[in-house]
Amino acid sequence: RTEAAKIDFRTKEFLGKYNGKLYGRYKYAEACEGKIRERVQCQTTELLIAPDGSIHRCHRDLYHGENPVGYILDRDVRVEFPFRHCHNYGQCNPCDIKLKTNRFQQFGYCAATIRKDREAGGVRAVQPLDQASAAGGS
Repeated sequence: RTEAAKIDFRTKEFLGKYNGKLYGRYKYAEACEGKIRERVQCQTTELLIAPDGSIHRCHRDLYHGENPVGYILDRDVRVEFPFRHCHNYGQCNPCDIKLKTNRFQQFGYCAATIRKDREAGGVRAVQPLDQASAAGGS
């Protein structure tokens, strides 16, 4: 019925852990399993604003009230999306690394690009989940 009425209706898949199993499709699945904590560089395509006006690069930092990148009422605040140092890879919130539909309604978009930190022994990309595996949902 929604198709006939030209209403774009979609269900969202469950994200996170349940009974010890991680559910969802992620670009970097190990990033939200909570089994590791590594130093990386992370570039996000979204900025999140907390109720107190602090601006955060990711949901993990927002929910922990850590590492603000600015304040919404600061006259000199600049909206930028550079690679930023992060010491919490492995503790990420699933919302930031899940594969989702972009504004053009194409599946496969992820809000973050992650690479190993230069200070941690050279820059190398963290291996993302390949698209074939993502389509299978495993």
